Amino acid sequence: MAAAVLAGLSLPAMLQAEPLSLAAEGGAACHRPDAPKQMIAPVKTSGEGALAEGAIRVNADRVIGQSDVRVRAEGDVVVERGNQVLNAQWIDYNQPQDTVQAGERFTLEQGGGRVSGERLRYKMDTRQGEATNARFEAESSSGRRLQGTSQTLRMDGENRYRLENGRFNTCNPGDESWYIRAKSIEADYERNVGVARHASLVVGGVPLFYTPWIDFPLNGNRKSGFLVPTFKAGSDGAEITVPYYFNLAPNYDLTLTPKLYSRRGLQLAGQFRYLQPKYQGDISLAVLPKDQLSRYDTRSKVDWNHQHRFSRTLSGGVDFHQVSDDDYYRDFYNRTDIATNVNLNRQLWLRHQTELWTGRFDSYATVQKYQTLANADGYKGDQPYSLLPRLSSQWQKRFGIVNLQMFGQYSNFRHDSKQEGSRLVLNPSVSAEFNRSWGYIRPKLGLHATYYSLDSHNGAPARNFSRILPTFSVDSGMVFERPASWQGRDYVQTLEPRLFYTYIPTKQQNDIPLFDTAENSFNYSQLFRENRFSGHDRINAANFLTMAVQTRLYDAKNGEERFSAGLGQRLYFTRDDVLLDGSRVQRRSGHSDLLAFADGRVTDNIWLNSEVHYDTSQNAAAKYHFGLRYSPEPGKTVGARYQYRRHGEIYDDVYGKVRRADVYFQWPVNRNLYLVGRHSYSFSEHKPVEHLLGMEYVSGCGCWSLSAVGQHYVNGVNSSKNSFFLQLRLRDLSSLGNNPFEQLRQSIPGYTNIDEVMRK
Repeated sequence: MAAAVLAGLSLPAMLQAEPLSLAAEGGAACHRPDAPKQMIAPVKTSGEGALAEGAIRVNADRVIGQSDVRVRAEGDVVVERGNQVLNAQWIDYNQPQDTVQAGERFTLEQGGGRVSGERLRYKMDTRQGEATNARFEAESSSGRRLQGTSQTLRMDGENRYRLENGRFNTCNPGDESWYIRAKSIEADYERNVGVARHASLVVGGVPLFYTPWIDFPLNGNRKSGFLVPTFKAGSDGAEITVPYYFNLAPNYDLTLTPKLYSRRGLQLAGQFRYLQPKYQGDISLAVLPKDQLSRYDTRSKVDWNHQHRFSRTLSGGVDFHQVSDDDYYRDFYNRTDIATNVNLNRQLWLRHQTELWTGRFDSYATVQKYQTLANADGYKGDQPYSLLPRLSSQWQKRFGIVNLQMFGQYSNFRHDSKQEGSRLVLNPSVSAEFNRSWGYIRPKLGLHATYYSLDSHNGAPARNFSRILPTFSVDSGMVFERPASWQGRDYVQTLEPRLFYTYIPTKQQNDIPLFDTAENSFNYSQLFRENRFSGHDRINAANFLTMAVQTRLYDAKNGEERFSAGLGQRLYFTRDDVLLDGSRVQRRSGHSDLLAFADGRVTDNIWLNSEVHYDTSQNAAAKYHFGLRYSPEPGKTVGARYQYRRHGEIYDDVYGKVRRADVYFQWPVNRNLYLVGRHSYSFSEHKPVEHLLGMEYVSGCGCWSLSAVGQHYVNGVNSSKNSFFLQLRLRDLSSLGNNPFEQLRQSIPGYTNIDEVMRK
């Protein structure tokens, strides 16, 4: 549990102690302006020059004794040897034994660590000794600090320590809002092992967690042992996770994670990570033998990610994911994971990069197959083709302002129920760039040649055919600048008119299957692309001119882009078009719909994000969204967003009119307490689709924080899920519970981790 805390600290600073308070010497609380930066006052030195190795210097108000035998020093005593400095009211120094006794108060500093207490017996050459009613503290180069108290602190040689009845924390001086209390602690830096026995976590004076034994690495390196348990509650009941970490070697490790679902059963998961000079990766496996809530018996999940560099020019990898059933992500993950894991990738790939004829030559080979998961109604949607295999190569070289590019690709498409076959694509192109300070002109000429070899399908015989289409485009634009000011700040505003012309002959393509092609969303960036289809199975007809104008606002001092807005539309010189099904049709109008956007900071504290797609044929919006967010400083954000789509996805594979409003916030009630929330309402269905509400508390000195967040969201026509996140975070030590940070970041734009807020 303490592995993250102990990294980089040394000397007695790693140790623990008890009944003494962790408050700073002098009593100033950590939140007061006059609070000291150390729990123990820094030692005073003699101010004299460096000593020879092994030599000892003693300064005091009064020194008596016999040379090379015994020395008694009293009053403002300073003892120095190497990097060891001892301050005390008095000392007795036995020179033959090199032993110091000190009292009634002392402070010992070695490197970055300090120990203070009432009595000290210490052998300076071997660094062995014992202190009573001791305090200790240290701070690493990264700013992480450790402080503690102990009834008895023993030093058993260089880098070996033992404390009895101690407590410690990682807070600022004067902050003992939480601490770890233990009957005994041993720290052995030679073996990099710390062991605490009968240890308790105490928060606000209340013990929350007890373990009879715990060990941890002292220098931040990995070490085998139990990690912090986590707890989560939701629609499926309570979840308790107790991971165990195996530090098998410096370059690979294993984590086993038993997880108990109160309503489902016991799941066993594991992750193996490996790292070598030429390859790295991780393998994860999770198995739940008998799920008491599911129609499926054994539930499982496998993930394998591997990257391999065979040589300077050749690399490869594996990306493999599989689950036991269609409901796995719906049952065990959140809404975002469900949406992004419909087609699970299973892929093996190779990439070769080299120089050919003084140009760049890249080649790519892959074998790819997906596991497609059905939705809650059992519908699997449009399952992607398998690539068995795909081979791609691209060569490009620049000759002054001219860029020559050659692209070739061979793909063999396999599917359980659709037309199968192979496709060869050759796409050479040549482009030029004429750039000036006031604008640019970029013509491009290409040839798209495609050859198909289709297998027999549904009684139709095998056949071969080809398609060849030239493409030509010219992209041009101008940039005008002027100084501007807004709310007392100086800006540079641009006005950027842009013309983009494309010509592609019309060709009917309904005899060509859709192997890997889809129609891109029609948005502002799509106005400046030659082909609105992804993949190579469809090429749209084009004889159009895009006319657009955009303005940007740059900060005059640092050049940061603060705001941008644009408006654009296409003019069609011919109305020929090709649809996704390959049929040749006539466009309804000689111009496209209007597209506009505005995005950026309206003021220092207000953000605007909006986009509009206006259907000119029906004089109505096809889709739009508008969002406004007020964020005056980290930890303070409140905003609202409204989105409309004439036809869009409401739930997983459920489509219709979308009209949805979202309001969200993160706001402090006071310096330490923050409220977070989000509410989404569907006007199309006249019901809320998501509720999220929670609180986050940071202690007065910022050494611990607590988050409690509840969420309810709709994930289907007649289904919904609940989840609850509760986490206690101890600064620079560890966390207990289930982390809500990722969920809050996704739900609340502008959200800031409250621990980061307190550090600023």
